Amino acid sequence: MVNKRNPSPKGTLPVTFVGREDGEETPCFAAYLIDDNGRPVKKIGQYNGEGIRLDVGRDDVVGFGPDVEDLGSLSRSSLTQYRVAQYAESWKAQGIVLPRPVWELFFLPLVCVTGSVKKCSPWFWKVIDDFQLQPVVAAINEFNIRPISYDFQPQLHFPVTCQTICDGEVEIYERECCCHEILIPDLVWRLRDILEVLPIPIPDPIPDPIPDPFPGPIKRPLPGPDPLPDFDLARGKSVARAIEKAPARLDLNAVPPERLLRDYQALIAMPEAEAQKYVHARPYLLAIHCHCSVRKVGQAPIQPGGTFSFCYPLYPIILYPYHHCVRTYAYVVKQVINGVSTVVYDGLAANEYFAAGEPAEIHTYNSKARTCTDGPGEPPPGGDLPFVMLEHVGQYGTFHHNFPVQTGVSQLAALDANDGTYTTGYAPDCPWGGALGLRLWVSPELQGVVEYYRIKAVPVNDAGQPVGAPEVLDDPVSWSKLVTLPGGDIVAASEALGPVPPVGGESGLYRVPYWSSPDHRYLSGQYHQVWYTDRDFDSGKHMLIVEVFDAGGNQLKPNGAAGPGNNANFQFRRWVSAANTDPVPFADLAHAFWLDNIPVSGDIVDLRLNGAPNTAECQFLTGTSTSTFSIGFRAYHVNGVEHAGDGDDNSFMRRYSISWQRGLNGSSGSLGFAPGVAPASDHTDVGETGGPVASGTQTFGTMLGGKPKCTFSVHLHVQAKHFTGKSRIQGYDYHETASFALEQGV
Repeated sequence: MVNKRNPSPKGTLPVTFVGREDGEETPCFAAYLIDDNGRPVKKIGQYNGEGIRLDVGRDDVVGFGPDVEDLGSLSRSSLTQYRVAQYAESWKAQGIVLPRPVWELFFLPLVCVTGSVKKCSPWFWKVIDDFQLQPVVAAINEFNIRPISYDFQPQLHFPVTCQTICDGEVEIYERECCCHEILIPDLVWRLRDILEVLPIPIPDPIPDPIPDPFPGPIKRPLPGPDPLPDFDLARGKSVARAIEKAPARLDLNAVPPERLLRDYQALIAMPEAEAQKYVHARPYLLAIHCHCSVRKVGQAPIQPGGTFSFCYPLYPIILYPYHHCVRTYAYVVKQVINGVSTVVYDGLAANEYFAAGEPAEIHTYNSKARTCTDGPGEPPPGGDLPFVMLEHVGQYGTFHHNFPVQTGVSQLAALDANDGTYTTGYAPDCPWGGALGLRLWVSPELQGVVEYYRIKAVPVNDAGQPVGAPEVLDDPVSWSKLVTLPGGDIVAASEALGPVPPVGGESGLYRVPYWSSPDHRYLSGQYHQVWYTDRDFDSGKHMLIVEVFDAGGNQLKPNGAAGPGNNANFQFRRWVSAANTDPVPFADLAHAFWLDNIPVSGDIVDLRLNGAPNTAECQFLTGTSTSTFSIGFRAYHVNGVEHAGDGDDNSFMRRYSISWQRGLNGSSGSLGFAPGVAPASDHTDVGETGGPVASGTQTFGTMLGGKPKCTFSVHLHVQAKHFTGKSRIQGYDYHETASFALEQGV
């Protein structure tokens, strides 16, 4: 405690660095109050370039050392301690005089870490959706392990693409790791243990029978057609084991990073020499395999752009007993959610480490994590007036413009063959399906003018006319926002947009969310409505209609526009390309959407030896090395842009593939496209009417690979085009597998 009864040095004392030469850097340091055990307990002064201010008692002990925020990071050897009673008079007379051996200790190298934080959908969900794992998904669902995305309303919580997190604290953990040697088999099995918390099958590494000390290259299963994952069920473990290992409820704060799966797949394919180089190039792997010590070195706030940075003094450590010593970092992200400090990402539990100097790209999958507040954003291209339009569907960039000109109130021009479809990165003329998140643009200048919006849908015929009465999309919509409480805490709150009670006789209205006040800090990635096309609407072309209203429930229309409503100084606009919009001079805003929620169809009809079809359940085919194997099959969708009921050249089928595999973990290959159907002819139905179509062929010699006989499986995968505005609907794909045996005679 400070003794205030005895005189002691107070005020700013000058500092002299004995032995410092002209031009030599001046050290920064601080004074700390030292307890009876010799530990710093409080920072009591900082050198300001000329002197240091002390306010201590004569009975205190002061330590001078590097200026740090985390007192626990100060070692005793870095502090020079003084009893105030013994130095008080000299400090008053000449200031603080520090010899070179003392002040040189104040120079410590600074280590800085940087990174960014985003909220994403679980990375492994795209693995589960992969066609090779569909049987696992079905089996897991029997055990009530549901897709993560089922648990969240898409317009409220869970984005399909990553979104930036702007508030919270990042705790930084330094991990010093040293290995006497890097044992690749041990590392591989450790990676496998980490990855088994995921509901996806992880193949066991199968070592070659080569003598110790290293068992030789570890074989992985041969890769499938997609880069992730590089395995399928036949090459990995059984569904039963995958279910046994999968937890009933995943801890999304502890999900292993995707790169660990890629590292695992790479390592089990490499001989030891290559694997050693691979690990040395990725120091974060040593944090999983080696002896490590962990300490928290500090924490940093997340900045508005979702980034963070932190620097701290690095004390030298002695690493001579070891080899392969590295320093890596793990991070824990916390946010105050509804007044409670909540961990939304735990890099220690997830075994996600980043090498020193490597920017940390942190992805959290926790649904509670709060993304940045959205703001109105940059407006789409428009004229001089404020305007209302359908900005995007599902995710930013889906600027739907493949519909005809609007010619009247709830009236379109005649529809072309592909009107209402959307050209994605994977296929042209894709139908819309599933739940479509609809995001409107309402200019901020319209606050006080446009109070409510309403969205309706109705089937539309080829002449562009509605068929029947429009149906109001009236599912409840709430937006999450940040609210500052009187005590200064920031919490997340939900604000209901509607449907509101009838206003002026109009029902199905929703309040327009504007960003004009501090209480309207809406989180990003939210929709004005979700159109559940697979619930209440038949497949076919539909008209989506947007209307706006004032505070009294009176319908508004642009000045001079045709149709009912009160004139107001704004425009309706629609996309005419991915980069341009045009005004719509009518009382509502109409768009064409081709909805389709019918899965593709397929069938393995028969197996063929030298082109001869056989429909028997159990087949044992015998031939020579030049005998050929093929299948008769169908792959099609009942709808498409060019469709006459007997197949088409622009189907809602994306493509099909046919693959075979020998035995357990054996070779695999493709049977290719049907004869006469070139690979470029994707989207073309085969076998929809008439008999089945023959696949490509493969010889017995190639398939058996020198073996006299073996069992085989053949798999047909038919992909759908259907698009949610975010991604292709893989659940509309078709899968079928058939088994048989081949024997090669003399």
